[in-house]
Amino acid sequence: MLLVVTIFALVAVVATLASSRIGRLVFLAPALVSIASAVWFALQGPTVAHGRVVTEHLEWMPALGVSIDLRLNSVSWLLAMVVTGVGGLIFAYSAWYFDTETLASRTVGLLTGFAASMLLLVLADDLIVLTVGWELTTVFSYLLVGLNHHSATSRRAAMTALVVTTVGGLSMLTGVLLLRSVTGTTSLSQTLDLAPTGVAAGWAAALLLVGALTKSAIVPFQFWLPGAMAAPTPVSAFLHAAAMVKAGIFLVAMVTPIFVDLPWWRPVLVGLGVVTMLLGALRALRQVDIKVLLAHGTVSQLGLLLTTLGVGTPAAVQAGLALLAAHAVFKATLFMVVGSIDRHTGTRDLRRLGGLVRSLPVTAVIAIIAAASMSGIPPTFGFVAKESALAAALEAAQEPGLTSVGWVALVGIAAGAVLTFAYSLRLVVGVFFGRVRTAIDHTHGPLVAPALALTVATLVLAFTGEGLSSLLHAHVARTPGADAPHLALWHGVSVPLLISTLVLVVGVGVHRARGRGLAEPVGDDPFEQGYTLTLRALDRLAVEVTGRVQTGSLPLHIGTILVVVVALPGMALLVGGLRLGPVRWSDSLAQAAVVVLILVAAVYATLARGRLKTFMLLAITGYGTALLFLLHGAPDLALTQSLTETVFLVLLVLVLRRLPKYFTDRPLKASRYLRALVSIAVGTLAAVLAMVALQARAAPPVSESFYEEAYDFGYGHNIVNVTLVDIRAWDTLGEISVLLAAATGVASLVFVRRRASSQTLQPDTEPSGRRTWLRGAQLLDEHRASPLLEMMTRLLFPVMMLVSVYLLMVGHNLPGGGFAGALVAGIALAIRYLAGGRAELEEAVPLDPGKLLGGGMVVAVLGVVWPVLIGGRIGQSYAFEIDLGPIGVVKLVTTLVFDIGVWMLVIGAMLDFVRSLGSGIDLHSEKNVAPVPRFSSDRSVPGLTPEVER
Repeated sequence: MLLVVTIFALVAVVATLASSRIGRLVFLAPALVSIASAVWFALQGPTVAHGRVVTEHLEWMPALGVSIDLRLNSVSWLLAMVVTGVGGLIFAYSAWYFDTETLASRTVGLLTGFAASMLLLVLADDLIVLTVGWELTTVFSYLLVGLNHHSATSRRAAMTALVVTTVGGLSMLTGVLLLRSVTGTTSLSQTLDLAPTGVAAGWAAALLLVGALTKSAIVPFQFWLPGAMAAPTPVSAFLHAAAMVKAGIFLVAMVTPIFVDLPWWRPVLVGLGVVTMLLGALRALRQVDIKVLLAHGTVSQLGLLLTTLGVGTPAAVQAGLALLAAHAVFKATLFMVVGSIDRHTGTRDLRRLGGLVRSLPVTAVIAIIAAASMSGIPPTFGFVAKESALAAALEAAQEPGLTSVGWVALVGIAAGAVLTFAYSLRLVVGVFFGRVRTAIDHTHGPLVAPALALTVATLVLAFTGEGLSSLLHAHVARTPGADAPHLALWHGVSVPLLISTLVLVVGVGVHRARGRGLAEPVGDDPFEQGYTLTLRALDRLAVEVTGRVQTGSLPLHIGTILVVVVALPGMALLVGGLRLGPVRWSDSLAQAAVVVLILVAAVYATLARGRLKTFMLLAITGYGTALLFLLHGAPDLALTQSLTETVFLVLLVLVLRRLPKYFTDRPLKASRYLRALVSIAVGTLAAVLAMVALQARAAPPVSESFYEEAYDFGYGHNIVNVTLVDIRAWDTLGEISVLLAAATGVASLVFVRRRASSQTLQPDTEPSGRRTWLRGAQLLDEHRASPLLEMMTRLLFPVMMLVSVYLLMVGHNLPGGGFAGALVAGIALAIRYLAGGRAELEEAVPLDPGKLLGGGMVVAVLGVVWPVLIGGRIGQSYAFEIDLGPIGVVKLVTTLVFDIGVWMLVIGAMLDFVRSLGSGIDLHSEKNVAPVPRFSSDRSVPGLTPEVER
């Protein structure tokens, strides 16, 4: 089963790539896969009929107790047959429905990906995996409904479907987690066996039901489904008729055996089902677009399914599942008929259609049989399912304790059947009989074949009631109550048969009455209006809250956060009692001296007005911290901290070129004392929390084992580097992802429209024929050129690049690593920019930084996941020894690949930073679009002579 899902997923990718070359015939690939899968599932039918289940297990998240468990039981078998059997015919239909010229290449991939997601949903035995499949179907539905993203109607319909079903999905996920807390398992089969009870189980049932109602378009969430008809007709036939909208019904059918005895379960399901059934049918009667008519009819039929299952007896559950299968067959058929009519006539408007039985006799016969099945007319499978639903409701009405539910369901099903027959007559008569109103295009003949196959199926299934009953028995028997009678086409003269006869008579009368008012255009759906008003209210609330809270003052935002940090954790610390043991303040006099230096620099930084002076003082605190690391025996951390501080200082200097020399020219405000107080409080709290946390340790620190693990698993002696690239490689991968995003963000802020283009360096050679190095310096303004800096760059650049590679290669055993080596390379590039300008930087690295960033991320990811391909675990290390002869034996560790990825990505980030804050600002200055530094007012501060660049 997992192989089937995987094949669908792979076909989705391959078909998408091949779509632009093959065209619409690419749909035949998923069609063949679907039909083959349907044959395989059909072969499992005898196993399921004997009450056995087919299971598969794959570990996924063992730490969380979540695994990919697939289970083929009677209900999942039925839905799998719908997804693969009906879905395969819809894929074949799509191969002739779409025009190659207008077919979007992503269509086949999205439709096939949906099939894979739907299969995962119905086969999943783990509720978390089921939820994943559930949300994937939501995403694919959103993308398919909004396939024509140029249409505002399609975008709005897609967004409505996404919002409604996502809210339901979140509700369902909450119910799943609550159910897990009650049962201790996420296994659906074990949950059904445990049959949880109590208040928590009741709330879990309610949350699951909300998810089911949104997915299956039940009142008050029914309004999204008619809007989803903006999708192409094959999408509507597959997602919104045969498969996705059945997901909620499937969930209800699965959990009914354990929740049916809740006092509110039956009344709520039957009540909402009847309302949905009647509302959808009434609105279908008034539609002129036959596709929208079928959409409202689908809403009505979903209400019928919920009503039947809501009765909650074994006979009702069996009838509900039979109706589910019948609806998938006849409604997919009718949607394909509508698509065929649309292709043949160019319209779906009932007012422009008529008399097509003469031109499209086969299509007319198919539509009549499918509509008969929808209306419950023999000898169709729809009649068998509807008769069983009426019989189940009548049986419940005669059972003590279920009388009211049974009678409401019986009357509701009968009334819904009347309206269903009426709008089915309206569809068939309006399209195929009467006067011919439009011309026919006969170039789309093959469109009839898939619909014909489903029509044959609905006739054949009518005679297989006993076999289908056997297939469904294992699940139906879980429901409390008397055994359900077998499904059959003929049960003799009975009350349900008399009701069906009466339905046909009254339905004809309703159809004839449509010309006296029922055919008038219907108004907006009140539930949809409520949804729209709710979204507008939320938007308005968001605007008001944002306007009042987000004032645009960064100091205010940060200050608010810091005050909350001090107030809440700080008060909790004081209330809980502050207990500090003995503290060793320093290990040596040198450490104390460095701390004093850091404190003095920090205090002077808060008092300084000049930006450069402040940043230099802040750099002293950074270098002092690096020195503390070194004195404490952590040279690797000291090296990284020193390099990071240098990079930070270089980038700040680049930014300072376009900022005023001083922070302000106004007198210092008293509020600075408040800010100083907050800062002192935050720093003190952080220090105290660190000391309390260290002294509260109740177990040996995990880092103690790093000494052994560093060599046993990472084959390296540098614990810091081994920790980063072996022990916590996933964390490092996340951190470099953040760095990639930051570099992209900085570049985006500077290069609003496009990247800075480099100056073109003309070939410049000396008389000897050798090229001149640092040619970009020749283009610099004489006031900026520095011969001394050029000379130092000639000496330092190649040495620093060698040091960068050296740090990369030795990082596993000595201080260094990919991050430190990349920082050295980045500083070297910054020096070369300062010496030769942006043209020289482009000459030094003629690469787009984005390629280095992306390439580094790809290499890093490959370095983590490649061991899986040879049977290892993700991030596993392997060591190799290579004999290089005179050089000796060199030991290489495979995590060097991950470190190389980090090295590439950080160099790309540095290059992006230097080009953005260096070359980008230079380009803006040359085009006279860079901001001119100036004071906020014309007032001057005594003793200060600001140098303002004009």
